[in-house]
Amino acid sequence: MSQQRVLVLYASTHGHTGKIADRLGALLRERGLAVQVRELGTPAAEHVDITEHDAVLVGGSVHAGRHQKELVDWIAAHHTRLSARPSAFFSVSLTAADDTDEARAMTRAMIDDVLDDTGWLPRETVAFAGALQFEQYNLPTRVLMRLIARRHDLDAEVHKDTDYTDWAAVERFAEAFAASLQPSEVLS
Repeated sequence: MSQQRVLVLYASTHGHTGKIADRLGALLRERGLAVQVRELGTPAAEHVDITEHDAVLVGGSVHAGRHQKELVDWIAAHHTRLSARPSAFFSVSLTAADDTDEARAMTRAMIDDVLDDTGWLPRETVAFAGALQFEQYNLPTRVLMRLIARRHDLDAEVHKDTDYTDWAAVERFAEAFAASLQPSEVLS
């Protein structure tokens, strides 16, 4: 039997979602899958063909309460093919770092907005906490991110980056997704 092929496609504004996508790719490779990791908006992702993959993970980050428009547009254009194969959506936000009922509801609503706007029916969705990357931000973004961090009661050193991602949760998600891929689900 041939090795199952997985596409990990993502959109990232400041690079942290890319780190999570790369880690997911590495973890899936460790589990014997052939993985391509591609960032939307790059030449490598421009001509990605979903039909060449048996499963697809799609991820994006949240800014101003919404996922990237290019990500939502891409999902909308490919939702039928995505829904026809094992697929999952991962969302990266600071809201996911806040362990309150209100934050969990907001995080779920942002994910639901993507699914409602695109018609995609992924097998699974997951939210990962993001990072404050002050070294990457311009001055207005830095001020805004300080306000957001305060709102979510996040301890943040405003002169250095702070990673809130639960990397063990990323590993558990990758392991569960890999385990869920059954040989009968390989699509041609």
